[in-house]
Amino acid sequence: MTRPGTAPRVVVTRPVQPRDDLIERLQTRGCEVVAAPAIALGPPRSYQGLDRVVRGPQRFAWVLFMSRTAVRYYVRRARRLRRGAAPIPAEVCVGVVGPSTAAAAARAGLTIDVQSPGRTGADLAEAVIARLGPRARGTRAALIQAEDGRPEAARRLRAAGLEAVSAAAYRTRPAPVPPPIVQAVRAGAVDALVFASPSSAISFAVALGGLGSAPPAVAIAAIGPTTAAACARAGRAPDVMPPAATAAALAEAVAAYLDARAPLPSAAASSDTMPQRTEEP
Repeated sequence: MTRPGTAPRVVVTRPVQPRDDLIERLQTRGCEVVAAPAIALGPPRSYQGLDRVVRGPQRFAWVLFMSRTAVRYYVRRARRLRRGAAPIPAEVCVGVVGPSTAAAAARAGLTIDVQSPGRTGADLAEAVIARLGPRARGTRAALIQAEDGRPEAARRLRAAGLEAVSAAAYRTRPAPVPPPIVQAVRAGAVDALVFASPSSAISFAVALGGLGSAPPAVAIAAIGPTTAAACARAGRAPDVMPPAATAAALAEAVAAYLDARAPLPSAAASSDTMPQRTEEP
């Protein structure tokens, strides 16, 4: 339950974003946000696969983006290698997973042909297969994703007869969680932990000694089913999962959940257990 007399304190575990709907929405809903990235994003260990797609996207009928981060790293690489040419030629179809990826693609000037109705790469694969129909067999598709991205989308496309190639655009790696934040979570001095990816859930769980180490009063929120499954594997199933896998929907679901909980009759752990809090713009 939320701590009496205080704004709900929410720990956001994903990397800092230039324009972060998750943090902005939480702050708009009156939450105090503590930024504690449990993962860091960086270039892949090798650009070889990505560069093959960036240098020759016209060799593919489809380029499919698994995340908004995949869009960002692809476009950044295209600006370097394509020397003013469009990141993806007009004759190549573009597919994206969900509205967040669609928004990133639109900002980059890409025309979106298919947006998955569901939350996963497999959902996007199904949407592309349905779009192609009998023309699926032999169609070439490039999947732009994280270095350790899930293989289900590529497998589904290949099973339908497409020639699917995965290219790593970026890599996620664990980031150290500040010990004072770990201590505050264990002490129940926060109201919620928010996870926007499986890797952030696993990394934070390692620092915490398992998500089961968080008191029951500390809500666990996951952006979608894949992240929810990671939370469960890491020691605790989530209390909150939004109906849509977007940052805005996640923020609204967390705020609504915390609003619905009655405050504890007695004060919880003192805020002195927390480090200086960082609120992102």
